[in-house]
Amino acid sequence: MKAQIYINRHVVNANKKATNEKGVIVDNAAIAIRTYLGSVYAKEVEFTKGGKLIQDASNARCSGATIWIEAEFESLLINGLKADRAMFD
Repeated sequence: MKAQIYINRHVVNANKKATNEKGVIVDNAAIAIRTYLGSVYAKEVEFTKGGKLIQDASNARCSGATIWIEAEFESLLINGLKADRAMFD
């Protein structure tokens, strides 16, 4: 089955605003998975070939990101180029 995954930025912004107003973390699901069957919102999507799309406001990244992808890989292509350590220095 083919699925399209979107991040609903309106939900992300509403979570941030509600967190600031209430003083407690508000973390409503902002990841939308759409198929021909309909749409579902989730806070974590795990891919069968490895990797996860995660939403977790209580463990936000140092950049402030509350949604990110974690994946194990043998090799990585970035813009069609095979990644190596020199790209990240």
